[in-house]
Amino acid sequence: MKPASEMSQTEINRFCSAATAVYFRVLSSHARRTGERIPLPPLVCPKKGKPPCVCGFACEELAEAEEFLVRLGVIAGRDDCDCAEGGEHHGGGD
Repeated sequence: MKPASEMSQTEINRFCSAATAVYFRVLSSHARRTGERIPLPPLVCPKKGKPPCVCGFACEELAEAEEFLVRLGVIAGRDDCDCAEGGEHHGGGD
């Protein structure tokens, strides 16, 4: 991924949308796996419509978005969850 200083506003917006899609996919996977309802703060909820779907992005975009969310500490990395012991990964990209 290019440094942000070399990205156009359109590229930055797409990257943010990919990160949002990964984040909501992680939340959805967690809810399905545990049966828990996940309350979302209004700040992360889309104003209109549904959150972006991961299906609208290339695998490379989603991988970069997942790595970004891991670096921020928003989601667990693959080494930080039980998937390392054979469980289902609940970071992103599942």
